[in-house]
Amino acid sequence: MNGHISNTPPGGYGSYFPQMNGYGSPTFAQAEREQNSRTSAKAPYEQRKNYARDSASSISETSQYHVEHLTTFVLDRKEAMITVDDGIRKLKLLNAKGKVWTQDMILQVDDKAVSLVDLESKNELENFPLSTIQHCQAVMNACNYNSILALVCKEPTQNKPDLHLFQCDEIKASFIHEDIESAISDSKSGKQKKRLETLRMISKADSAIPPPPQAPAPVPPGTITQVDVRSRVAAWSAWAAEQGEFEKHRQYHDHEETAEMIAARIDRDVQILNHILDDIEYFVTKLQKAAEAFAELSKRKKTKKSKKKGPGEGVLTLRAKPPPPDEFVDCFQKFKHGFNLLAKLKFHIQNPSAAELVHFLFTPLHMVVQTTGGPELAGTVLSPLLTKDAIDFLRYTVTSEEGQLWMSLGDTWTKARADWPKDHFIPPYVPRFRNGWEPPLLNFMGAPKEQELNHLAESVANVAEQQRKQEMKRLSAE
Repeated sequence: MNGHISNTPPGGYGSYFPQMNGYGSPTFAQAEREQNSRTSAKAPYEQRKNYARDSASSISETSQYHVEHLTTFVLDRKEAMITVDDGIRKLKLLNAKGKVWTQDMILQVDDKAVSLVDLESKNELENFPLSTIQHCQAVMNACNYNSILALVCKEPTQNKPDLHLFQCDEIKASFIHEDIESAISDSKSGKQKKRLETLRMISKADSAIPPPPQAPAPVPPGTITQVDVRSRVAAWSAWAAEQGEFEKHRQYHDHEETAEMIAARIDRDVQILNHILDDIEYFVTKLQKAAEAFAELSKRKKTKKSKKKGPGEGVLTLRAKPPPPDEFVDCFQKFKHGFNLLAKLKFHIQNPSAAELVHFLFTPLHMVVQTTGGPELAGTVLSPLLTKDAIDFLRYTVTSEEGQLWMSLGDTWTKARADWPKDHFIPPYVPRFRNGWEPPLLNFMGAPKEQELNHLAESVANVAEQQRKQEMKRLSAE
């Protein structure tokens, strides 16, 4: 089962390709200087000397590029992996199965080596001396990853070379390829000439792209009083929304929904549920990939004789890092929202049914809870609360083992809104999906009205999210 409801046509699905944010452009000293027509005879000599000195210092500068590490293959005839084209073909197959796991990092080039650096810690992950780079190639528009840099490297201790593939968004792979090739060429010739010209070319191409605006976005008008009123309105709306069918019937007492309206609501809820299942599966895959990298790293360390870091261990170390706490919280919120939606849709979906999807969700929920070391973190996730319908549905559906896990998560997972004090603020929950998808507006509500309600809830949710993050930081520090 892939977590999707099969009898509903997909809406708004798309592949996920993380966008890059910023990069380090290659820098070098200014070499050209205007010559005054009245300079002395010594001036041309001084100018040439300065030019040579500046050029030499620029070559030793490190150019930096923000890239995504896609995968690493071992070039092996037995695996039909001989060329870069073979690697691209296998990358396409992995991508079609959703098995490509990208990792942001910085790729650095200098006159001695190409290295990979952790984006956060700035620690060096891998170092490929120029002499170990057997082949460098840019592959443009070959697949969904449209700007791929391929590096074939082989350390003296390796039997077979590695093929490293990177997606390059901010600075295209063709430019990075030119930088690396020029560094290799200068290293072989012993002259610092070709790379200087290449860096100039990259710098000119980079400067042709307009820089992002320096000023921050304008703050929307509003006062403390207005924000407070919004919070109260949204808190009341969240409380009312959690009352289940009773509140729903009261809301539409004078306005019965037509069959078309009901169908539109069901269709939208199914689309939201499918995107929640997508994001949960994506996060669980992320945990599994981290666990695999950790296991591989542990295996290498046990069999390794020296303490020196082996080829590929730096990237494995980065991939073995677990996601940050915020991503765990987001995943738990989507579990809860998913249970609420399944209770609403229990009479409307089949193959798989709502009950089958509940069992499907408890497997990854158990894994995520175990990964966090127990139910403590999940128990802190207040919003969204489960509806009374969802709680009744789970009690009727879960197995004894699933029920034990559910009960261990505490009141935030087992008590409906009516069981909490009415003055207890429950921040509204506005789900955000990793691919940027947003639920379609319901036309019969009126787009402006629904947008207004969504923006109202989102503004309060943002305030509550900031407060929660500050509390998480404080707890982490303790």
